[in-house]
Amino acid sequence: MSTEIGDKPPGRGSISKKRYRRKSEVWKHFDVLPDGERAICKYCSKSLSANTNMGTSHLKRHIKLCKRLTEGTTSQTPLTRQQEDRLHTTSTPLKQLGKLHSHKENNIVDAAKGKVESANVKNFSKYSDGQQRVDDPIETTNAGERQQGESNAFIFNEEERRLQDKHADVASLMEYGRIVSMTFSSEHEAFKFFNDYAKRKGFSVRKSIIVKDKANKTITFRRFYCSRHGFREKKHLEKPNRRRRHKLLTRCGCPVKFCVKLDTKTGVWWVHDFIDRHNHDLAAIDTAPFLRSHCFINDAQKLEISTKRASGIRNCQIRDYDARCSGGYQNRGYQEKNLYNLSVADEQSRKLGDDADSVLKYFHDRKKSDPDFFFKYDTKDGCLNRLFWADGQSVVDYAYFGDVVIFDSTYQLNRYNMIVVPFLGCNHHRSTIIFACGIVSRENDETYQWLLEAFLEATFQQHPQSVITDGDLAMGNAIKSILKGATHRICSWHMERNAKKYIHDETVLAKFRELVYGCSLEEFEEKWKDFVKKVSEKLPSRQWLQMIYGLKESWAVAFLNKKMFLGMSSTQRSESFNSDLHNYINGKMSLCMAVKQFERSLTHKRTKEAEFDCIAFQKEPVLQTPFPDLEKSAARSYTPNIFHIVRDEMERAVGLVVDEILNSSMASKYMVFEKKRLNHSTLCIALGFRMMWTKFHVLVQSLNVRKFRVGTSFLY
Repeated sequence: MSTEIGDKPPGRGSISKKRYRRKSEVWKHFDVLPDGERAICKYCSKSLSANTNMGTSHLKRHIKLCKRLTEGTTSQTPLTRQQEDRLHTTSTPLKQLGKLHSHKENNIVDAAKGKVESANVKNFSKYSDGQQRVDDPIETTNAGERQQGESNAFIFNEEERRLQDKHADVASLMEYGRIVSMTFSSEHEAFKFFNDYAKRKGFSVRKSIIVKDKANKTITFRRFYCSRHGFREKKHLEKPNRRRRHKLLTRCGCPVKFCVKLDTKTGVWWVHDFIDRHNHDLAAIDTAPFLRSHCFINDAQKLEISTKRASGIRNCQIRDYDARCSGGYQNRGYQEKNLYNLSVADEQSRKLGDDADSVLKYFHDRKKSDPDFFFKYDTKDGCLNRLFWADGQSVVDYAYFGDVVIFDSTYQLNRYNMIVVPFLGCNHHRSTIIFACGIVSRENDETYQWLLEAFLEATFQQHPQSVITDGDLAMGNAIKSILKGATHRICSWHMERNAKKYIHDETVLAKFRELVYGCSLEEFEEKWKDFVKKVSEKLPSRQWLQMIYGLKESWAVAFLNKKMFLGMSSTQRSESFNSDLHNYINGKMSLCMAVKQFERSLTHKRTKEAEFDCIAFQKEPVLQTPFPDLEKSAARSYTPNIFHIVRDEMERAVGLVVDEILNSSMASKYMVFEKKRLNHSTLCIALGFRMMWTKFHVLVQSLNVRKFRVGTSFLY
């Protein structure tokens, strides 16, 4: 069904009442004719239907188009091939333009405006002869009315498309004139402008030819192309016996180019040539950030990424964090490939020799800021072989808490597979504390002896009372050679794990655990013979039994119960520290980065220690034992974690009573009973209160009788 000129809209009948929305903002843009049927645009004089029974959406669409025309903004509607041909006929003679000035830009803009005015006059005359144009039909349930409405909507869309094409031509000409008249302060500024322009349009930019002045070798001419300019060389396409699959073609001979030239007198870069007609489809706005010239990491982002990586943040976490902050992955400015390429380039730039020099330079700088900082290194064949360091605070910590040292190693903490050997201990909060650290290339007796000698040199020859290791033979030999007065204890957990390799019977394993944990000195030999008798039936070789028997003084509690270990019987602290260290360091890091990350983990532990100190001084525990005086004295003397151990012993002392006290000028002897039977006897020599063959809770009851206060010496 077609609509004849002058007919009423189909399916509506006669319209007796005309409804005008004079209060709407839409009508400020139009003048309504006296008959009330047509509305004339105040800015472009176009005639539109004023029948509001059909709605005002067609008026609103016209307002948007009219604003684009009057404000000179670029239309987002893509141009047809005919429009591009008409538009770029002016780009050919641009080479003869030379330097463009502002009056030439005005001429181009005036010419564009002239086309617009002529188009508007033509449009107005089309509707001034009484023609009535049917716009968007209203929705109705009648099928015939819907079909007629769709036909009328098609007529309106055709007219609107023609108007958009004319507006696009004009806007493109105005933008073209603005670009060719621009000047830049540098070649880099020109590239940045053209690259931003390319991102808005949907293509990528590639740098090309440069021309230099022969006298001073400065660049005077630069040409930029669309990244799809040119073609792939045939030798790459026709290569015989090709093994790899061809990469996707990216070049299609696109003619777009942007040339800038330097005015040597003024130092200003001006547009020498500009062609903006592509022979390929452009990328959509949401996909343009993935094009090559728009995927890069700027200097500010490089600094931020470097700081995050130095803080132990992984690349995948940096990627997700930047995407969240920028509002999406497409808004970051770089892609995941750029981030990983930056990391690889940064790591490959450091060779082992340069990396070692960087570490030594870092230590020399630390020595300037911390005079007590100590480091020592050893080289072999021009390469760094061993490294040891300890800062001033670590040396002070060792002077206070260095009675027991955990000596262990860990692996895969740098890309050279060098072994990290931390020296650990336990502080007054029962937290792990770091005394020093070493990095070595191999594990042997000589290496560990060198580390222990450096450790004693850093700590002013202060030997520890006890050393705990994982049972490494090279470590044990080095301890016997360097720390002759120290007690060496092998980790009980490692002993049990090694036993499981040879013993698969659970009952026999229980016998071995009894030898490790719950056997007195008098019972050890008898139980060992019984254990060997049961194991020999299932072991093909007695070599392992002979080895562990030779080390019995290092793992059996029967030989270690009188030594000081501060409640530690394994290298669990070292294992826990190594696990935490892997949060800061990984096997791909350079040596210098690994050292700095180790320092960060050390700083974190000291921060936690300061937090615990604050809690210990600012808070007091609730008293809950029958010994308020002793408990209050202990609360003032110990940190909270140590105090809980002391209070547990006080609670155990509730069931003990003192039956007899013998006093003399040299010593006091207490007979302590538990309920109905004698449990322990305590001998306190003079006022030194050295505990012998007793537990702490026994002494607590004795002290309660004598009204003594608890001091730090009672823990040992």
